[in-house]
Amino acid sequence: MGQAKREKLRIFLLRHGKPAFPDERSYIYGHTDYPLAAVGIEQAEKIAAALAGVPMGRIVSSDLARAAQTADIVASFQTGGTCEPERDPALREIDMGEWDGRAKDEIEGEYVDVFRMRGEDFANTAAPGGESFVQLQRRALGALERIVRGCEGTDSILLVAHGGLFWSMISGLFRIPLGDMMRFGLDYCALHLVECDRATGAYKLIRYNWSPDLTDYMDYPI
Repeated sequence: MGQAKREKLRIFLLRHGKPAFPDERSYIYGHTDYPLAAVGIEQAEKIAAALAGVPMGRIVSSDLARAAQTADIVASFQTGGTCEPERDPALREIDMGEWDGRAKDEIEGEYVDVFRMRGEDFANTAAPGGESFVQLQRRALGALERIVRGCEGTDSILLVAHGGLFWSMISGLFRIPLGDMMRFGLDYCALHLVECDRATGAYKLIRYNWSPDLTDYMDYPI
């Protein structure tokens, strides 16, 4: 007899660890292929340890280095057998076009009008030659639908990708305005957990921006 069909699918969404930027300036990056910084590797190892006992039927990551490295670290901690991470370019971060990989202070002075328009219509305004968040959301939701269709017979999967992509995905699933992105935390190596009802196709947000490590928040006043 075949394996019984699971009624619910748990989808763990994990943002990559902190990337290794060229210097201490603030960078605008999407497809620029930064690897993980040393602290990003530590972040990935902490979340990997927390997920070690959760058997993942599939691990699918963006093909960009920072996400692929994070996925490999999580897979190496899995205790229920080996799950070889898959790479999916559709899970890449937003394409920032002419701005990609450049310091934010340089771009603000060079693209004054586009920066102003982006502030007024964050969801629909793309960087020159890049994607808008509306376009990214379409790509993210399409990738999710395709991946879920290929997950019969498993209870849990892990997607490892990027803050903008996951925000666009969650925004679309739960009808949160895309422009509200900056109101919600999207920390490095933080987890979002979504549950999919296979019978109805309905999604439920179980956890948002969860992390086993509170180090970044310890200096906040209580």
